[in-house]
Amino acid sequence: MFKSIFNVEDFQGNVADKPYTMFRQLNNSDNVFIPWDGNSYDDATVRTCINTIAKHAAKLKPKHIRRQNGKIIETDSVIDSLLSTRPNEYMSTYDFIYKIVSQLALYNNAFVYIKSDSKGNIIGLYPLNYGDVELVELDAVLYCKFNFLSAGQMVIPYTDIIHIRDQFNREDFFGETNERPLKSPLKILNTVKQGLENAVKNCTKLRGILEVVGNLKPGDIEKINKNFVDSFLDTSNSTGIATIDQKSTFHQLTSDIQTADHSQMEFIRDDVYRYFGLNEAIIKGNYTEDQWAAFYESIIEPIAIKLSLEFTSKLFTEREKGHGNEVIFTANRLQYASMKSKTTMVQALLPQGIITLNEAREIFGFSAVDDGDKRQVSLNFVDSNKQNQYQLGQADPVATDNSEEGEEENA
Repeated sequence: MFKSIFNVEDFQGNVADKPYTMFRQLNNSDNVFIPWDGNSYDDATVRTCINTIAKHAAKLKPKHIRRQNGKIIETDSVIDSLLSTRPNEYMSTYDFIYKIVSQLALYNNAFVYIKSDSKGNIIGLYPLNYGDVELVELDAVLYCKFNFLSAGQMVIPYTDIIHIRDQFNREDFFGETNERPLKSPLKILNTVKQGLENAVKNCTKLRGILEVVGNLKPGDIEKINKNFVDSFLDTSNSTGIATIDQKSTFHQLTSDIQTADHSQMEFIRDDVYRYFGLNEAIIKGNYTEDQWAAFYESIIEPIAIKLSLEFTSKLFTEREKGHGNEVIFTANRLQYASMKSKTTMVQALLPQGIITLNEAREIFGFSAVDDGDKRQVSLNFVDSNKQNQYQLGQADPVATDNSEEGEEENA
């Protein structure tokens, strides 16, 4: 995989003996980024949050478009084909976006390598998993030195890297890790889970002591104990009642195991949810239309903007961007609206020609029809300057004057 992605034989940036120097940042920020996991991805709550964000973001549709004279023109370019079908030989578009967003949510940094052929044509886009990445420079050109855990090192020009970051504040270059804000809540959550696990284990421990009067042989004690357990502590004893004679006395052992109550557990879990900008309704998928809209605008839309800006910046030259080329990540938000909202919207937009018949059918999940891309406008809309003539049934005076002049000329 390493050789097929980077074309090691032809990759000029990976010459180890080049005199790279450390890239000096403004505030002496750490020049090496090590993605902090802290086993957080192994925690069910954290993974649920990341999976929720990533699977919804992966529904975004990347498109290569061209803006000309205020109009958006869809292209049929190689870039559009890569983005909309298969960015590389290993991933579908859904998997591609899912992986980028997962890494962004977990590490607050995501890197995508732009693979080009000898002529500079883009032929693949690869999200990178790495042990760490170091910033180096050579002749005032910035490079990223990726250290892969088993495959080795690769030095790549930053211009060939799509870099998406989050929580980009104190660091000059990288988004900050989740270590400090997540470490404490995860520690508490893990402690609570261990407490519940131990409570379950303790339920299977010693429940009581059966005291028998007299001196008995070890074999007789075991026999009496087995007989008591088989008769009264077996699951077949549905009554929960045991009867013993005067020679035996049962002493019940109780243990008061303290664990976090429901409200405390919920608060700890919600603390992690809030960090990722989620709530239980979004996590469980039983959200309302308004809850989905809030989730989209606060979480998914910012990700779409980051992806659009960075992909546009790195996939096109300045000349291409000057001609209106860009990459956008869009989503059909109306598919999550209620039937009432969809109906109201279509009734308002279709008669004004804002949407086509096929666009209206798509909102309701129907397939396109022939001639459905034409825009239809209701005849109830008239020119405000001529509405009096229309209401009174008068002919257009401009048309009348022209017709009279034509008759005089013909005469």
